[in-house]
Amino acid sequence: MASFHLPSTSPSWREDSSADLDAVRGVASGAHLSDMDTNNTAQSTLELLTLDQVAELLGCTTKTLYDLRTKGRGPRGFRVGQRLLFRRSEIESWLARLEEADGRRHGARGTP
Repeated sequence: MASFHLPSTSPSWREDSSADLDAVRGVASGAHLSDMDTNNTAQSTLELLTLDQVAELLGCTTKTLYDLRTKGRGPRGFRVGQRLLFRRSEIESWLARLEEADGRRHGARGTP
């Protein structure tokens, strides 16, 4: 049977190398945060809503949303497993498109 021998580590080796390891890891300098975007302008694009949440937000039933999506007139969503999810930004864009289309069909407000 083969035996494995681990090299001995003296306390001085551990003390000397800890600073080097921190430098490699970027702990002391904060280098691990240098590429991080701290501006949360994209937060709404990452916020996800379930079908129930969208229905509640819009004051309609989930069946209405399913029907609109089946006809190609509903908000774009995607499935993660069995859950249908929507980006909040997509719901806002979809509502803006509906408003724009309604405005073209019915003209500007206040005109007979």
